[in-house]
Amino acid sequence: MFIFIKHGDNQQFLVNTNCAVVVLLYYIRSKVKLPKTNTIDLCEQTGKMKMLFLMKPNHAEYASKYLTARSTYYVCKVERGPPGTRLENAYRAFVPLLKNPEPWLLVALRIQCDALERRRIQMLKMKEAKKVVIIEPPASVPSKQSGRSDKKKSTRKSPTFRNRPDFRKNKGRQLNKTTKQKK
Repeated sequence: MFIFIKHGDNQQFLVNTNCAVVVLLYYIRSKVKLPKTNTIDLCEQTGKMKMLFLMKPNHAEYASKYLTARSTYYVCKVERGPPGTRLENAYRAFVPLLKNPEPWLLVALRIQCDALERRRIQMLKMKEAKKVVIIEPPASVPSKQSGRSDKKKSTRKSPTFRNRPDFRKNKGRQLNKTTKQKK
């Protein structure tokens, strides 16, 4: 199963999708002569991103599961925030690697990039909300003694109940005692 990859000035090449997604992206990156540090993804001719770059590096599923055979895809570079800053994980833009991309394609990619960034920020806020805030107990203040002695007493307020076997055992003993007394 093959797909067509378009890039540059209307250049295209064939790619076999019967391989892992990571291998496919590595091959495409080398074919369009991008450094290994650049993150790329594919988008359909309609502008819909495939979001293959979000998969884990050890993800072993085949690319044919996510890509339609004999379809044409554009190579897009995923631009992130400046490294070493607070925004280094932010999604800045999806840039198609075409010489003259259509304006509607740029708009579609911009909308998807903004939506992905909003989701990323929302996830960060949820993580912040889940953090447990440790509250220190107030300083111990000596309390007044309420007339109780220092001995520890049981704090149990309800009567002690016996479980069923104990109840039967005692009842049996009482019957035996009463029958012995009658004799």
